[in-house]
Amino acid sequence: MEKDVADKVRGMVRRATIRNVKDDGQTQTASVEVADGVWRDDIEIMHPYGMAANPPEDGALVLLLAVAGDEGDLVALPAGNPSRRMGKLNPGDSGLYNEAGDKVIVRRDGVIEIAAGASVQVVVGGVSFTVSPAGVDIEGGYVRHNGKDIGDTHKHGGVTPGGALTDVPA
Repeated sequence: MEKDVADKVRGMVRRATIRNVKDDGQTQTASVEVADGVWRDDIEIMHPYGMAANPPEDGALVLLLAVAGDEGDLVALPAGNPSRRMGKLNPGDSGLYNEAGDKVIVRRDGVIEIAAGASVQVVVGGVSFTVSPAGVDIEGGYVRHNGKDIGDTHKHGGVTPGGALTDVPA
């Protein structure tokens, strides 16, 4: 009887490989390898509120939990993928990343570092601010510097009224 209890306890938590991640419903699910060559489908992957990820499956791992020791009620903790982990953070730093190398690092010294291969876009209501390798684009709203309108509707003082326009910015 003691061996049965020990085996049950050992089976409550295990490391598992995942594949076939489905991220299109109320919960994210995946197929998990519960034993060598034995797969179970549609196992829910639990994520902390406000966080979401869909890991590349080449080596993605989860901790698999048998709720109340019931192997018929399995859930998986958020997936990790050691081959794609960002790493090399300083103590106190936190980061978000994807497999393409894009990342956001919140440094303990108050610096937020954003690195993106294509662009960084901030959207608030009808205004978007995009930084790309080509430059900076601002769509919608207005642009101000020290309280002065420097957008496409700004006006220049000290100009004699008439049909002439000012030159382009120097």
